[in-house]
Amino acid sequence: MERFAKAVENILKRFEEKGLEVVDLYDIWVESSIPMDLIEEVIEKDMVKVPPNIKELKVRGKNFWRRRN
Repeated sequence: MERFAKAVENILKRFEEKGLEVVDLYDIWVESSIPMDLIEEVIEKDMVKVPPNIKELKVRGKNFWRRRN
């Protein structure tokens, strides 16, 4: 699981570098081919450190994760 979490984290860093604040988990899947259920699981279990400029993660337009202020 740690391997998947690290991969998701690295992809989120790349998205942050592109200036994205809202990311759809589908885009992580496209970049990584990690199954959606594993992407969701590592995020839900707080195994992924979401970069500070990423404000929200969505699944097909619906809120999945949102940064707390």
